[in-house]
Amino acid sequence: MLPVPVQTLQHESSCPQKLLTTYHIRPQDWIQYWMDGCPEFVGGQNASPADNFESFWNLYALEHPTHEVYAAHKGNLKNVVPILIHGDEGRAVKKTNYFICSIETPFGKEDDPRVSAQCSCKSFVASRPDLPSYGRDLGLVDENYIRTGRQQLTNFKGHSYLSRWLIFGIGGWVYKKHRHVVTTLMQQLATDMRLLFEQGITLESGERIFGACVAIKGDLDFFQKYMELTRSYSSLGVKNKYEICHLCRAGCEQYPFEDYAEDPRWVESMLCSRPWDVQNPPPLSEIPCDRGNPEAIIAHDVFHIVKVGVGRDVIGGVLIFLLRKGFFDHPGSTKNIDDRFERSYSVFSMWCQAERHTPGLRSFTKSFFNMKNMMSAPWASSKASDTRLLLKWLVWFLRLNLKSPSVSGFDQHLKHMLEVCESTLDINLTHHHGLWLERACAQRLYTSMMTCLRGYAYLGTAAIRYGIRSFIQKPKQHALHHVAHKLKKQLLKGATLVCSPQTFACDVNEDFIGRISRLSRRVGFRLCDLRVSQRYCLKIAALLRKKKRPGLHGKLAFSKAKQRGGARLNRKGS
Repeated sequence: MLPVPVQTLQHESSCPQKLLTTYHIRPQDWIQYWMDGCPEFVGGQNASPADNFESFWNLYALEHPTHEVYAAHKGNLKNVVPILIHGDEGRAVKKTNYFICSIETPFGKEDDPRVSAQCSCKSFVASRPDLPSYGRDLGLVDENYIRTGRQQLTNFKGHSYLSRWLIFGIGGWVYKKHRHVVTTLMQQLATDMRLLFEQGITLESGERIFGACVAIKGDLDFFQKYMELTRSYSSLGVKNKYEICHLCRAGCEQYPFEDYAEDPRWVESMLCSRPWDVQNPPPLSEIPCDRGNPEAIIAHDVFHIVKVGVGRDVIGGVLIFLLRKGFFDHPGSTKNIDDRFERSYSVFSMWCQAERHTPGLRSFTKSFFNMKNMMSAPWASSKASDTRLLLKWLVWFLRLNLKSPSVSGFDQHLKHMLEVCESTLDINLTHHHGLWLERACAQRLYTSMMTCLRGYAYLGTAAIRYGIRSFIQKPKQHALHHVAHKLKKQLLKGATLVCSPQTFACDVNEDFIGRISRLSRRVGFRLCDLRVSQRYCLKIAALLRKKKRPGLHGKLAFSKAKQRGGARLNRKGS
């Protein structure tokens, strides 16, 4: 049904007479299939794939001018596909893990109604004369590329199976006993990406197409494990100061990671040394990207940084402060924390009903806010969608108490908490913009990020004065500062369009991971990885038929199977 070959690899196992077999699909085969049958799934819409490729690379040159693509494919950028690699773990049978690796392109394939031609960013910047301009538009890129770039959308709409393409999946029952298996698969992926970068593929039209990796994305745990980082979030010490960032030396005595200045000290240490063992580098570092600074291939993901990171910390700090200061109490009510949790959740539940929202969480408890005792720094164990709902609710509640406070004497502190909650929510403006941000939009996003970070640090200091331990500093705050610093850097360069951080976000990848993990729980245990790949391809074929886009190869494969008397198409089974 989908003529994308599934390759096999043999690995040594603990049993000398038995070899382990793993299954994977090469990136070349995915690019070959989509470019021959449905090129818009690789090259996006609103322009031809060649125009989109060429515009992307010319605009991206301001952000990453040392990428190897500009030296190896100069003058031929229209034939180079930009590729993103993602990896993460899902839940398999009996609560084991299932590791999944996939590739994608940054281009959206379908119109997104959330992306409007007119946004309020220019009016926001105009209303804030106190904000610096960070330079001006210098017109560094050809107008034709800018015109095409303004039409490009982020890859966050449509079924995740059609925008994320599986490279391999492997069960935790295999790689936890045989750690070299994932290393070998990663090495094979790096080899395939190098072949795609250097040799490319030949389409049925005779055109030569290449592929270049823009970035590797995932959560901090994925980078720490599979990029074999010696500088990562796991290095954060309680008493001693250690370097925690793969891009700089932030965290040590000389470069504190809590520095949120316009020009933080850790900037001078960026990309000065490798964050892994140079004698034994990780396999993915061999993918052609930046020869001088190979760690630049690791991208920061605003989904894990904000929605399941900083946003959770903001919610925990604000809500626990409101609870402990009696904002949810009434005359004669009990003041123990459990009853206060119950009253605050009832207010949140009524607000959700009035606003017609359906939250996933069912109660507020000490375990939900990770509070072992009253000295524990609270943070909410919420999903990304619930994080956004809780922030919206807190904005409503804080505004209500600023107009008619239920507890007096905290007006200034409530204003600061409101500003932090609003700026954290405002980071989601990337969902309503395309792949490239106008200067005003990038300036507004930078302002929201820095307001969130500096306000968060202020609230942490203020909470100590009130005798409450909350708003503690974590590596994700520093990661958010890196995202903001990159935006500011492009503005200072005079870029007309700035690459949106949403390009490297993992929102849809989480849906993809969940779907593939669900497949792994539905197939046989012994050939789980092979069956997952096969059923995944069957589902893609079904989705293409539903869209009336079976593609050239799909039509030929189906007709040949029919002529051979093979299995007929069973709509119910597929």
